[in-house]
Amino acid sequence: MNLHKVVLALLSVVTLFAAGAAHAGPKVMVTFKNNAISDAAYVIETSNEASTNVNASPKPAALVDYGGADTYYVQSNVSPDTNFAAVRYKVGGKTCAFTTTYVNTYNSSGIKVPSWNKTSTPSGGATCTATITSTNYTSHEWSVEFAMK
Repeated sequence: MNLHKVVLALLSVVTLFAAGAAHAGPKVMVTFKNNAISDAAYVIETSNEASTNVNASPKPAALVDYGGADTYYVQSNVSPDTNFAAVRYKVGGKTCAFTTTYVNTYNSSGIKVPSWNKTSTPSGGATCTATITSTNYTSHEWSVEFAMK
């Protein structure tokens, strides 16, 4: 009887993990390039940035050396049709807030159409650029490069 309960519990756990994986959106590979003349600090100020940090693997580096880069993946478990990454970096009084999103929605003909977006918001005299460097039309995974100067 105990063996039956152990097997049942094990199958339940495996099912839960499989169900969670089925709801995951496509991964985004984020590369942050620090083109400034000082180290860039990774900071979290919004709930979207906190969610990105939770879903990142590995976690973004707290400091990125000047001239250096940091790369990590972000994957949300909310829906297979959405994912996003929102990150913020500071160099002195300069700040760059970056966002990239993926949404797979139906068009007026009832066909699902994927779309990828990116934004960069500078403040304090920063120069911020966001570039989608690749998209995979089969898996819908994508790569984005965020740069700060």
